[in-house]
Amino acid sequence: MPATLPEPSPRPSADSIVLACTNVTKSYGGVRAVDSVSLEVPRQGLFGLCGLNGAGKSTLFNVLAGSARVDSGTVSIDGQDATGWSAMRRARLGVARTWQTVRLAHGRTAVDNVAVACLGNPRQSMLGSVWRPQAAAARERAWAALDRLGIGDFGERLVDGMTLETQRLTELARALVSDPKVLLADEPASGLSAAQRTVLAEALTMVSADRAVVVVEHDLDLLTGISTHVWAMVEGRLAYSGDVQAFRSSPVFADLRGIQQG
Repeated sequence: MPATLPEPSPRPSADSIVLACTNVTKSYGGVRAVDSVSLEVPRQGLFGLCGLNGAGKSTLFNVLAGSARVDSGTVSIDGQDATGWSAMRRARLGVARTWQTVRLAHGRTAVDNVAVACLGNPRQSMLGSVWRPQAAAARERAWAALDRLGIGDFGERLVDGMTLETQRLTELARALVSDPKVLLADEPASGLSAAQRTVLAEALTMVSADRAVVVVEHDLDLLTGISTHVWAMVEGRLAYSGDVQAFRSSPVFADLRGIQQG
């Protein structure tokens, strides 16, 4: 698969970049999951990250969000060197994420699951703190986040009985309730039907109107339909970085499409 980048676009100004990494490398067991990757995420818009399984996409997300430490290279948030910062500190500075698999607290309602994300003390019991009087403001913000994504009617329902679509939208609300500067969404469409993916795409597009959203996704039609800029990874390295129209005409896109359909 070709691994040549197109001619670079004009670089955005430094103050327009909310999240960036430079020459980041991360290995596991001697295998370089991320190999000398550099990218910059503008402050507003919807951006796609794609590649085959094992290409390094989720590892790169872990590095950006702080759940994995780099072996070398740097990560910056709003121009500040955040390389050594914990995931909690990065979250407080505006980096939120969702995961490939649903990670909701079973036996609790949607509003409880969302409210806990905006509690000030991370050492509080997640299941107990949502009932304390000081959590009223958190619950109010949780309701607003659920309403924004069109699932306010599900707020008092237990997440266990929800459809996968509603569970994923609940997770999205939980990530957004703290009003992050950038959202990293890791395969949010996984397991969803075509109709459900349309709903998700509309939600992500709406959210990206006032912040940066980076989406990892295998569905190339979905990804190129909502993104303005795409990064493609191959064996831990960036094989493409550029606008969507050029990506659709690139050998990288053709190879990814061919392998996925083969």
